[in-house]
Amino acid sequence: MKYPSARYLLILLFAALPLLIPELLSANSNIKLPDIIGNINNPYILPDGGGPGFFLSAAIGMVAGLLSSAIGAGGGLIVVPALMTAGISGIYAIGSEIFRLFIFSTIQSIRMGFNKRINYLMAIYLTIGTTIGGYGGYVLTKTVFFADPAGSDVFISSMIIFWLIIYSFIIIPEFREAAHEYALELLKKEKGEKEADAAIQMEQPTPPATETGTENKNTNGEKENTAEETEETKVEEALPKAQFEDELYPDEKPWEIAKTIRTMKLPPYIKFPGTIKSGEDDELEPADIRRAGRNQDLDTQEEEQKYDRIPIIPAVLLSVVGGFFMAMTGSGGVILSFTILTKGFGCVAALVAGTDLARLALASGTLTLGAFGLNGFINIYCITGLIFGTTTGLHLGSKSLKHIQPYRVKGLISLLVISVILNRILALPQQLNKSGASIPAGITDALGQSGMYILIIGAAIFSGWLIFAFISGVLESLKPAEKGAGK
Repeated sequence: MKYPSARYLLILLFAALPLLIPELLSANSNIKLPDIIGNINNPYILPDGGGPGFFLSAAIGMVAGLLSSAIGAGGGLIVVPALMTAGISGIYAIGSEIFRLFIFSTIQSIRMGFNKRINYLMAIYLTIGTTIGGYGGYVLTKTVFFADPAGSDVFISSMIIFWLIIYSFIIIPEFREAAHEYALELLKKEKGEKEADAAIQMEQPTPPATETGTENKNTNGEKENTAEETEETKVEEALPKAQFEDELYPDEKPWEIAKTIRTMKLPPYIKFPGTIKSGEDDELEPADIRRAGRNQDLDTQEEEQKYDRIPIIPAVLLSVVGGFFMAMTGSGGVILSFTILTKGFGCVAALVAGTDLARLALASGTLTLGAFGLNGFINIYCITGLIFGTTTGLHLGSKSLKHIQPYRVKGLISLLVISVILNRILALPQQLNKSGASIPAGITDALGQSGMYILIIGAAIFSGWLIFAFISGVLESLKPAEKGAGK
């Protein structure tokens, strides 16, 4: 009997998602819908037209798209705080962001599927965990909103601050490490150039040779160079190439805990290509070993096979936590899973990106249809602008990242994360006033304005740098080729 593959099971789940709407409606029959939609004291109040318009929503979406291209995530860490700063209630901002994630991740996962960048069985497991955690986070967020609609913004801002502080402990050390490695590379390059110049100056002048001798010397030199190039070409062809190569999602050095996680005895397991290299102390590559007439050690082969799988239970628990915070902050699910899977589990980044997008498409679609969207917690006025801006920013970011050093990208992300944290901290007094606290209005207004400007400056520096790199790359490609460059 031939069983259906994980790919077809995932497609079937995605196709059956709209069929669950009648069941979800009956499951929510205990919720009394308001008689008059729009009453100011009604928790189901629809947002008025005074919120962000199309252009402001498109600008927010473009920053989110640029951020998505930079970290391989959905960019939700900027969308919800920006919408709340623009005057949207927190739960509506989260619902709008999850709906945007549904559209964005669906399109991107289809592209990843065509490029064979999805582990479908892993995506199904992660979808189950994210959906369970997401419904738990939604129930908590909705309960707080029904109890105190104004106080729910305080709760959501606090969750955003807490979550991004955790993420800052990941991204800021990565920025420092990447900047340190880049500085070491520059020093090595500069030292190598100085040594080469010194070697040239130390060389003794060669005696003049006859024309025939010179020709023979050049001919022999050309033959030697050709032989060396041929040998180098053979070695390069023999070296193992990466199975998944993607400029947008390059592999990074895994954490030390990755080996422990991949070798822990906690079934069930799932095969997932990794970036962990065994036998790092051996300087000879497998191709060099074969060329020298040596066979690869069987123990080394067994060790490499041992790193080809990951335990599924920690990954599912990770997706549950990510889904829980995604329903309370609008972000976190992708940030947590992509970073931890690539560094903590040592997984290939390009395959993680596609798998995570497929997981996010299913999970965010379920939360949109069965939770936020079903209960009206979506701001319909800014969805179009968010989607348009995200698509534009994603394409600009994918092109601009080719012209920016990776350590600078991480530095810009760190700056944006810090600006969002400060924005939410400075917005708390104003939100506490709305929920009944007695703080002088002048102080809260000044702090709120400061937080807004901090967010605008951080987002402008981040997006402006990437857009400038994109324009510089376009102008560089338009320059005419130098004469003789092709000779």
